[in-house]
Amino acid sequence: MLPSSVAERLDRLAPDQREAATAPPGPVLCVAPAGSGKTTTLVARIAWLVATGADPAAITAVTFNKRAADEMAARVDAALEPLGLAAGAVRVKTFRALGREILADGRERVEPLLDREAVLRDMWPDIDRNAIRRLDDAFSRLKLEIGVTAAEVATDPEPGPIARAFLAYERALEDAGGLDFDDLVARSVRLLEARPPLLRHWRAKCHDLLVDEMQDVDRTQLRLALLLAAPENRIFAVGDDDQT
Repeated sequence: MLPSSVAERLDRLAPDQREAATAPPGPVLCVAPAGSGKTTTLVARIAWLVATGADPAAITAVTFNKRAADEMAARVDAALEPLGLAAGAVRVKTFRALGREILADGRERVEPLLDREAVLRDMWPDIDRNAIRRLDDAFSRLKLEIGVTAAEVATDPEPGPIARAFLAYERALEDAGGLDFDDLVARSVRLLEARPPLLRHWRAKCHDLLVDEMQDVDRTQLRLALLLAAPENRIFAVGDDDQT
């Protein structure tokens, strides 16, 4: 018997939403358009997991930005309150915040967190906004889509202008003793892959992993999600393929 609050929540769902929210453990991908209730289904999934015996401390939900994470956390807390759980019983984070928590747990540096535009303007005072946008996009692609480090880029015997700018930028971060927002995810993946005990610890915290707005994740965020979900792969993702 499900608690009445969970049963009523499931009853309000459309048949396909209910089927998704109560699907057997394992990899689940829900593809639906904007405004169709994807996050509603994800929240119902969390309530159903808890009601059927999942440990709230072993459930983690991630999404793409802080506002979305705050909104989802409020909805999850409201769904779990009738079950006697305090606010924050289920971890709801952005990928960056999750990466920061993993790094801190592994006693890695997480401060100072530097703003990329500020660093670029300090390096090149005359740089214009268009150049900043181009470099910002290129640096994120190097760190998150291609997944290379400055040390790997430095092995290129004939680096182009973007590569040279990237190496200079990384030296500036190193000189300041800091890291940028992309590093929170990229470094957490490398740390987990290098430290099996830490990976086991975080896999236990993400025994059930839920990802909202799946279409917005980059390759490194996807890599982090799949790394944490393995080997049982109890990952539940919702997204809109029209927004990919």
